[in-house]
Amino acid sequence: MPMPTDHVTRVSLSEEAYARIEAAIMDGTLEPGERLRDPDLIAWLGISRTPIRHALDRLAEQGLIEMERNRYTRVAPWDLDGVIDALQVAGDLWAGAAQRGLSRWEADDELLVREIADSLREVAAQHDNRRFVTVLEHLVTSYASIEGNRARLRALASVLPQARRLGRKLRGRLDAAALGEFTSSLLDANRQRDGDRAARLIEAYIARLTTVLRPES
Repeated sequence: MPMPTDHVTRVSLSEEAYARIEAAIMDGTLEPGERLRDPDLIAWLGISRTPIRHALDRLAEQGLIEMERNRYTRVAPWDLDGVIDALQVAGDLWAGAAQRGLSRWEADDELLVREIADSLREVAAQHDNRRFVTVLEHLVTSYASIEGNRARLRALASVLPQARRLGRKLRGRLDAAALGEFTSSLLDANRQRDGDRAARLIEAYIARLTTVLRPES
């Protein structure tokens, strides 16, 4: 019996709409406060209204847009406190994945994380803030993926989009030397399968990023 495909198609279109709108928010194409009108989105994305509304609901849950039914849908204002809160929660989840999962890592897991860390140092040296945030997110989620905790991965998926906005505040502030010191120490903790040490290093680096975003904090 052939399986129905309508639902699968809608999900796929919703994912596409989500990815494109979210990317436009992150790169500044869609500015904070900008209205998101259905006809404009349909014309831009070439996708029907229903998948777009599903994507907007998801973006609203993540704090990237604001919605009031029958009144407005708009890009959420830049909220430094919200970004820092999301970054700290993501850091807690990352540290927890290291603390609980690192002792069970295999050699291939360690190699994967080393490659991501190398990429992170490279983009930091190039002062490529946008790619830095993307690769940092990859590093964070790799720990949770290796741990295999689905609840942690779902929690990360809900906070990382808001934390991703930190890239817009890192211009000229990213310290490649500090990042290099952090990743070298973290990789050493990984080699020793020392989850407690890795967690402490992660917490300290997230605190450093928070200070970079808000120097007076």
